[in-house]
Amino acid sequence: MQRKRRNENRNKVDWTVNFAFIQNLNGLPTCLISKEKFTHNKKSNLERHFTRKYASFSTKYPTGDARKKAVEELQKSQEA
Repeated sequence: MQRKRRNENRNKVDWTVNFAFIQNLNGLPTCLISKEKFTHNKKSNLERHFTRKYASFSTKYPTGDARKKAVEELQKSQEA
């Protein structure tokens, strides 16, 4: 029996907004702030990285529209 992929993609969207991570071309999570790549798609690893290194980002942009806009700006700079 195969897993449902729909839920996996939804989680990656949550990672982008909550922890400023995107999925790179190889399917690995990449931090938008430090450009650091992780080898495992584990939410706990991404959350730990974000909370330990970017507490000021979390304080400056609390969850919601402000953070979403900041993450979108980071994504635009990543693409450029």
